[in-house]
Amino acid sequence: MPDDIKLECIGKMELCERLSLRCSAKAERSLVDSQKIEFHEGVFLREYEDSSFLFSRNDKVVFWKRTKEINEAFELMKYIKKVGVFEHLKIFSRGVADCERFLADDGLFTAKKMNLVHCDIDSTIAVLRKMKNDVESIEMNGDEITSGKLAEILTISHIQNVPYWHIDCYEETDSLHKVAQMWIDKNSKIDSTFQISVNANGSFAEFLEHFKDRVVSQSDRKVRIHTNNPDRHILLERGLDEVVKIDYEIYRLMVISAEMKESEYDDNCKEWIYKMNPEIRLL
Repeated sequence: MPDDIKLECIGKMELCERLSLRCSAKAERSLVDSQKIEFHEGVFLREYEDSSFLFSRNDKVVFWKRTKEINEAFELMKYIKKVGVFEHLKIFSRGVADCERFLADDGLFTAKKMNLVHCDIDSTIAVLRKMKNDVESIEMNGDEITSGKLAEILTISHIQNVPYWHIDCYEETDSLHKVAQMWIDKNSKIDSTFQISVNANGSFAEFLEHFKDRVVSQSDRKVRIHTNNPDRHILLERGLDEVVKIDYEIYRLMVISAEMKESEYDDNCKEWIYKMNPEIRLL
């Protein structure tokens, strides 16, 4: 059968069929590995000695596998990084940063949205370094992120360029001014957005103190500062206590056009708070 016909057939195969075909011969393996396969959602779970993989498309599970064999799990993940294209990728793992084979492999995940809220901090950083640069959204948990780990995260190119990312349940007060300073240093694009919930008081005041010489305007809930680029400002907003019942502070940071007027601000914080955490009770 000519290769072009084989490739057309492979393009219609699900993952299980492709895995079987790539085991048949080297030539077939090369052809199978050259064809991308799209999924709406992918889930990788590493817990104790078990590794699980679950991929879906059109709200239907199209692949599921569970294994205790670390070599088998690694080879499958290596193949998925090569051919898988995900709309939304979720990784639940503790200890992936201790896996030398994962760290040494140069393959990269391809996904628009990345969810790392159930990873330990070292695994989060390890996975972020294994992402392609076209990721559009990153979500992570902040309960293990120290000030030093945040500084490390901010050096990763995906974080510097992603249009939207958020940290849930951060424990320190330095995140807002550090992210804003990174945006200033990198001349980040307009509409770059960062959201965070913080289990400590003082982030707003610390931001003001850090950028007191850059303030363009301020109120009790918003601060606008100028950057080194005359075309761009940074706007900090605090979630309103009157519309959300939470025991912590929540903020949104955005790169905006210097031409934006205050009358153009989006004062409806319900939408962006809900985007970060749909389980938050809104009034």
